[in-house]
Amino acid sequence: MFELKTLGKLNKEIIEREFGKIQTNNVIVTKERVNHIKERHLQDYELFKKYGKRSIEKPDYIIKDNKNIGTVFMVKKLPNTNLNVVVRVALDTDKRGYDNSVMTFYRMRKNNLDKLIAKKVALQKRIIYNKNTKSEKYLK
Repeated sequence: MFELKTLGKLNKEIIEREFGKIQTNNVIVTKERVNHIKERHLQDYELFKKYGKRSIEKPDYIIKDNKNIGTVFMVKKLPNTNLNVVVRVALDTDKRGYDNSVMTFYRMRKNNLDKLIAKKVALQKRIIYNKNTKSEKYLK
């Protein structure tokens, strides 16, 4: 059995609008997936430790992956880069007892994010409209 850790909670309401009922809002990451991030995206691993939870709980974009069933890209914008957490959602039709789980994490250039948004279904887009009060507006 894989060692796992609860990383955060996703916005169940937004996900369920697209996928229907899901099993939980918990998002976990297994030791195997952490090792994958370290091996494949070593330069991004420190960003994952620092921003992984925030990317899941307060993403700027949630984008549906049309190629893989029940998968979303949860993107957090930073001043010089974008962070992408790929999450497999535990759908109600999946075997019982699964949590939503991190598949991978990596930085994404603005051009790649723009292409992803153009090709996929954006479930959420967060726009900060008042930087002084940090008021936020969510679209879709």
